Amino acid sequence: MEQAERTLRRPKQLVYAACSNRNFHWRLHLTRYVLDEGRVPITPFMLFDYYLLHTVPKELVREAMNNLIARCDEMWVFGNLSLGLRVQVGIGKRMRKPVRYFDISDLPDRVVSIPEAMVGEERHE
Repeated sequence: MEQAERTLRRPKQLVYAACSNRNFHWRLHLTRYVLDEGRVPITPFMLFDYYLLHTVPKELVREAMNNLIARCDEMWVFGNLSLGLRVQVGIGKRMRKPVRYFDISDLPDRVVSIPEAMVGEERHE
C-alpha cells in the first residue's frame, strides 16, 4: 500500500532510451543510467530484444516503438545517430518531446550529456 501511495504522490517521468542497433549491447547500462537518474526507462532493446530476433516483421516492432515514444515524457538518445535513430528522434521532436543526447564512448565507466550539435553520425561500412 505504501508503494502505491508513493507512486501516486510522485510519479516518475518515463524516458524513451534510444540507441542504434550498433549499441544494442549497452542496453542494460543505458537502462540502469536512466534509473539512476530518477526516471523510469523504456528501453526498446530490453522490450523487443533485437527486433524479437526477427520472428515478426520489423515494421510491427517499429510501430510499437513509435507508440512508446508517444507515451513517454522524454527521449534520451545514447551514442551516434543511425538512420533509424534519426527517424525516431524526428518522431519525438514532432510530438514535442524533450530530447537529450548522451555520449557513451566511455561506457561502461560513464555517460556524458552533450548538446545536439555534438552528436555524431554512424558511419556505414
